Amino acid sequence: MSATELGNLVFIDGIMNHALHLNILRDNLKFSAQNLDIGSNFVFHQDKEPKHTALNVRLCCLYNCRQNLKTPPQSPDLNPIEHIWRELEVKVRKHDIKTKSDLKTVMMEEWMNIDAEIT
Repeated sequence: MSATELGNLVFIDGIMNHALHLNILRDNLKFSAQNLDIGSNFVFHQDKEPKHTALNVRLCCLYNCRQNLKTPPQSPDLNPIEHIWRELEVKVRKHDIKTKSDLKTVMMEEWMNIDAEIT
């Protein structure tokens, strides 16, 4: 996310592990930075959750991110994305969702409509 908008929303089927996290970073980090028009001038924020601290993930971040910010795990006050997840949850709960496909569609629509004031 940037000060004005959000990057890609990626859906995950199954359990997130360091390998899946690494694939998501490889597929989305540079692409989101380009879409947000921030180039390589950004601070990448991860907490110290084990999948974020795995060697392959750390090396990827070291190579692709000039600045890395680390905070304690599950620290919503220090992790701005936690506030975005809460905003998304509130918006999504207003919909009558029947299927997983409906959920993904609603989440994507609401993600795209999160106001810059929130970010």
